[in-house]
Amino acid sequence: MQEHGQTSVGGYVLKGESGVFLLLDPKTEDICSMIVCQGDGTWRARTPDGQVVTLTPPDDVERPALWVATQITATPEDAQSREGG
Repeated sequence: MQEHGQTSVGGYVLKGESGVFLLLDPKTEDICSMIVCQGDGTWRARTPDGQVVTLTPPDDVERPALWVATQITATPEDAQSREGG
């Protein structure tokens, strides 16, 4: 969801440009995650819980950083509903 020039995703605020994005706590603006384009179609992210993941968004995704942010903030219930379970 886009509000006031910011994108809200998974309870965080996504901000960034030029291949470097941050997920911020909406109240404190503390950095909760960093998402970086690797330049080869893959994105590297430190998740809000501290894991490091590498993801490859599908080719038809218009906003890959938003796609990555959605993946790393998904709850188990979100993932299950996307899988049809």
